[in-house]
Amino acid sequence: MVRLEHITEPITIQIERTPKVYEQADEIDRAWQSLCAQNPRYFNGSMLAFNSYDAGSGVIHARAEQYKHHAVRDEVDTGISLLAVTALLAAPGSDEGSPTVYMLGKRSSELHRYGDLWELGPCGGVDVPSQRDTLSTAGIWGEIEREVQEEIGVMVSSSAQHPIALVHDDAVGSTDIVIPIKLQCVPAVRTNWEYTDTRWVTLDALIEWIETSPSELIPTTSVIARYLAETRARESED
Repeated sequence: MVRLEHITEPITIQIERTPKVYEQADEIDRAWQSLCAQNPRYFNGSMLAFNSYDAGSGVIHARAEQYKHHAVRDEVDTGISLLAVTALLAAPGSDEGSPTVYMLGKRSSELHRYGDLWELGPCGGVDVPSQRDTLSTAGIWGEIEREVQEEIGVMVSSSAQHPIALVHDDAVGSTDIVIPIKLQCVPAVRTNWEYTDTRWVTLDALIEWIETSPSELIPTTSVIARYLAETRARESED
């Protein structure tokens, strides 16, 4: 199940650093070793786990965690949801007056989830700051700027807008902060092992893609696209 929460207030992330104690520690280690044996790209780094969101204050409550505790969820129920950021890259169409286009990347088959499917992005987990226990909106912008540069080689400094939504994917255990980024033009994009291909499509073309071949896109992308279409329809009525 995928759920979307609209964000209206500036957000901050408050981080709890007290380690969670797992009774299934041995099971977790065995499941993790099995994953690493199947795919050498697995790495047990630090991550932020989503706990809750207070819409009134704009505070996201998160906890510093180890990635392996999230990765093994198919074998061991640790109840962890990865806190991530999703970039909504938008650029003018090729001709003057043509519709805005959005970037989609095709996920590598080597990724932990949704291999070979298309997504709005780039996206990735929020890094755990080394000393601070709070990430401001500016800090979250820094996360999305870093993710875009690392994943597709595009500099978007100061181009990020306020987050528009939280998207929860309960099936895989993830919560994404969706951040629009307006570009001046369609940039040259570098693919890597995480994205094997990219394309730029209009919102109407994306909606048609979702309706005709929904299994080719990750569920959160479908939900975000429909949200954008509904927002556009409301704005055109006003």
